[in-house]
Amino acid sequence: MLRLILGRAGTGKTALLFSEIAARCARRQSGSFLIVPEQYSHEAERELCRVCGDRLSLYAEVLSFTGLARETAAKHGGGAEPWLDKGGRLLCMALAMQSVGSRLRIYSAAQRRAELQALLLSAVDELKSACIGYDALMTAAASCPDSLGDKLSDLALILEAYDAAVANGHADPADRLSILAGQIDENTDIDANVKIYVDGFIDFTRQEREILHAMLRRGAQLTVCLTVDALDGDNEIFELSRRAGRELLAYARELGAETEIVTLSEQSA
Repeated sequence: MLRLILGRAGTGKTALLFSEIAARCARRQSGSFLIVPEQYSHEAERELCRVCGDRLSLYAEVLSFTGLARETAAKHGGGAEPWLDKGGRLLCMALAMQSVGSRLRIYSAAQRRAELQALLLSAVDELKSACIGYDALMTAAASCPDSLGDKLSDLALILEAYDAAVANGHADPADRLSILAGQIDENTDIDANVKIYVDGFIDFTRQEREILHAMLRRGAQLTVCLTVDALDGDNEIFELSRRAGRELLAYARELGAETEIVTLSEQSA
């Protein structure tokens, strides 16, 4: 089941979620999860503790997507290889450049420049966040002319070489959310008895969307708050959130899941 709670800032979306979680805690119903951005998780947990009281830790939990990934891996396994730290990731990028540097057309200079390797590592993070891999990059490169095609081809080679370097006994933290999506599909406790609330996001990365999709496939009761005037509006300020809501709604309907849209106004705050 997917429920979208829509409304501009200050209309009471977060307060509505907190009151629902508090009511579930008061009834001693477990299985409530509030997912918020990493930088907001501590503040959200403190506020939810204020609303719910001491029962919170027994019946509900505040997590980021990364925190959920860590908790799921600890409970169900996965990620047996040690996660690379920042230094280890830079070393793997250096090894990747040694491996494919002579085949690169645009980024060959990165073999000798650490600052370029750091920039390429950031590009790898962006690609993984968008779930774009070697095949997609090479397909795109074949359809793009001149230097753009060369850049995409180089990035494909670098990504493949980087993953090969990482796979030598380690795991890349940039893959953590993709791994979580697969674990939710296979062996987590997320099902129709679990209520998941998502708040504080303007948009979702492709990795995060895959996690939400997996939750819907498992039949979880998913509630997502979005700061947007309406899904059919045309205010450009809310376009990212509007697209995120439309995409989630379309996917839920494709699954045949029940959907609900709640729109809050300033009067209802």
